[in-house]
Parts: sequence; structure tokens; C-alpha cells
Amino acid sequence: MFQQSVRQFSSSAVAQKVGCAQVKPVHHKVRIIKKFLSPKYPELKYEPHDIRSPKYKPYLTTPDRVQDHYFNTLQSDLLLINYRHGQQPIYGNKRRQWDMTSPYHLNRPLRKPKGQIVPSPTIKPRTYENVPRLEGVTLNCFVKDAKLYPAQAISAALQLQQITGCKPKAIFAKTNVPNWKLRPGMKMGAKITLHGRDASQFISTLTEIVLPRTRDFYGISNRSGDRYGNIAFGLTAEEVKLFPEIENNQDSWPQNFGFDITLHTSAQTDADARILLSGLGFPFTGSERIPKTLLNDLVSEEEEISTTQQ
Repeated sequence: MFQQSVRQFSSSAVAQKVGCAQVKPVHHKVRIIKKFLSPKYPELKYEPHDIRSPKYKPYLTTPDRVQDHYFNTLQSDLLLINYRHGQQPIYGNKRRQWDMTSPYHLNRPLRKPKGQIVPSPTIKPRTYENVPRLEGVTLNCFVKDAKLYPAQAISAALQLQQITGCKPKAIFAKTNVPNWKLRPGMKMGAKITLHGRDASQFISTLTEIVLPRTRDFYGISNRSGDRYGNIAFGLTAEEVKLFPEIENNQDSWPQNFGFDITLHTSAQTDADARILLSGLGFPFTGSERIPKTLLNDLVSEEEEISTTQQ
């Protein structure tokens, strides 16, 4: 009984723990290259960039004509057209401070810009560092009848995939309108954004095949744009049939859907974006809409340049 009441101190021997070696292992630090172990397959010793290697993957087999035209011809012309000596930055309308006439103005967020809701960016001088260029193309196909016939939304997505060669994303309804039989979560169409070579291929097909064959197309309106260098226009269902991917397989497409095209550019104004897109083959028509604030700033800038030259 006395031995059972004796307290046992903790030790590794009593706990029956497994001992571990104090020497750190080094076997996992030795790098083994398996392709040098067997002499049976000498082609495995080639580097991946060697065409004789099984891991070789060709990158580009044909040149990008749109990108070549931009870097070889259009980029220098845009710099020559848009550059003006002595140009000063045109500051946009920013958010305003409160006058602190009320104690509630403390810690309150800044007021909205005068005459508008969203602040406008500052137009920087045109230099070789900010020459406008095409950044991407967005295709948005919204089908109104998809709320009654859900299969039409799938057909619209397949149509965009056939034209662009890329997989689009579905568009879902976000509002609840019982009179229109519209509920949130209903699939209403598809959209896709193209970059790089896919965008160049789509622009080539659009400007060289589709738009020249359109009968009622006289050019993109000069009023189309969001004032920040993005130009948008639309194609009807009849005009979509002129795409070679649809025209050559018309039996597989009993119904076509029109879609909206948005051309995303790095231009600071819509005027610079139109000059860029006109060099890529897009025609424009109609009168141009210039905001009053921008027009006044341009006039004042021209007057300052004329006075300094005199």
C-alpha cells in the first residue's frame, strides 16, 4: 500500500516513449535526376526547349497581324497625332471637402464632385509611355426570351463559343420582376472577354469580313463611348450570320442572337480611342459629343499655347 502511494516523476523510461536520433537525415536533400539513370532513352536528356525533346511545346506558329500592324505602323502614328508640345495635365472633377460649418461634417466622407456623381480621372500629357492600345474585347449576348425558353441561353453561349473559340460565362438575372416572369438566378445569356491573340483574331474577322458585308452599317457612332476610352456598339442577329463560323454551318444554327461589343482601350478620352480603332479598321460616323468641362479646358490650353508662341 505504501508503494502505491509513492509519486512517480515523469521520465522517458516510465512513459515508454520511442527514442529519436539526434543526427539530422540527409537523404532527402540528395537530388536524383532519373533521366540520367537509364541509357535506354537518350531523347529524355534534351532540354524542354529543344525540338527533339518529348516535352517540347510549340508556342506560336503564325504571326499576329493586328499586333504587328500596331507596333510597326500604328503606334508611332498615334504618338505623332496625339502629341502636343507643352501640354499640361487636365485635372478632372474630384470629391470635395466639407466647409465644416456644422459639427456633423467631422469624419464625414467627401462630397460628390460638382455636377456629377463619379469623379473623373486626370488627363495626363501624351507621351511615348501612354500611347493608346487595345486591351480587350467583351461580347455580351443577352436573350430576352430565355426567361420562357431556358435553352436559348445555352444556344447563345454556344454561338459565342463558335465565333470566338473560347468558352464564355453565363449571365444570370439579378432582379425580381413578377410581371415580366423574371426571377433572380435565371440564366439569361452569356458573355466573354477576349485578350491577346483571341481578340486580334476576332477584330480581323469583324473588320475584314463582317462589317464590310453589312448593308445598313455606315460606321460606329461618334457618340458611343463612356468618356474613358471604351467604345461600344451592337450587332443584330442578321449581322451575326455573316461570321464565317456561323455562315458555313447555317444548318446547325436555326436561330441566331445579336450581341453587344465593347472595345476596351487604354486611351484617356473617347477621341483618342476612336483614332486608335480607326487605325485598326473600324469606321466612325456622325457628330462627336465633347463634355463641356473638357471642351473649356482644351480651349484654354490652346489659348495658352498660342500666347506663349507669340
